[in-house]
Amino acid sequence: MKNARQYEKKIRKLLRGMRRRRSATDSAEPDRVAVLVRSVLEEDTTRDNAMRALSALQKEFVDFNELRVSPPKEIVEQIGKDYPADRLKADSLVQALGTVFEKASAVSMDYMEMLTKRDLRRCLLEMGLSPYAAACVVLLAFGGHAVPVDQTLVECLEMDGYVHPGSDLPDVQGFLERIIPQKDAPAAHEFLRQYVKRHAKALAVKHKADAARKKAEEEAAAAKAEAERKAAEEAQKKLELAEAAKREEQARQAKAKRAKKAARARKTKKGRQAAKARRARKAAKKTPK
Repeated sequence: MKNARQYEKKIRKLLRGMRRRRSATDSAEPDRVAVLVRSVLEEDTTRDNAMRALSALQKEFVDFNELRVSPPKEIVEQIGKDYPADRLKADSLVQALGTVFEKASAVSMDYMEMLTKRDLRRCLLEMGLSPYAAACVVLLAFGGHAVPVDQTLVECLEMDGYVHPGSDLPDVQGFLERIIPQKDAPAAHEFLRQYVKRHAKALAVKHKADAARKKAEEEAAAAKAEAERKAAEEAQKKLELAEAAKREEQARQAKAKRAKKAARARKTKKGRQAAKARRARKAAKKTPK
């Protein structure tokens, strides 16, 4: 990320409150599949929304195995059609749970314990999880070093000047994982989710302004394209009229040339006839009577 050293100081200042809010790590073994499902649902929305969606799924489906074989359409109906990226998340859940079942013959992620942390994240990405969900699973289900970053967090950090404008998600995630130690990653994750939650209203205003600007840009582009289309049509018409006029002038000139040539031919014929007549008269005068 551009100017990383400059933004590192700002991020460290932002995260000072993280240590004061840091809680002791829960010693209970996490339900890894539940972490996976919650992580998929949580991306680009609040944790409260994700928990409500998870609760709705748990009420509708007997277990995660039933969720695995459910059509994405049914999952969308349970979490709500206005849920952020509803169909994309439903597809991701079905694909990821299906891959887990194919590998373990059960909906269990315990077989991943043998993987290195790097291979673990690569495996999670290959099974259809987003970078955010994969990082959550590495961090919360396997205790690996990861800082989950979704597009919402990137936008919030950019609004407040904590990352370089225009930074993409992989750059921000790599940047945060370099400056946040593994022992602080769980607390940082909790802090950053609360940070996003506090910015929900400001982010909604930004999205509304972005949508209005995008609409205005699209309308301006459409108007420009229409103007260019009309100008092209007018230019084409002028070109066609000019070519038609040129053809008419060429036809007129050709006609005049043919007429002139015919006139010369007629004049030449009359001249020959007159010369012949003169010769005949001369010959008649010379003939003896």
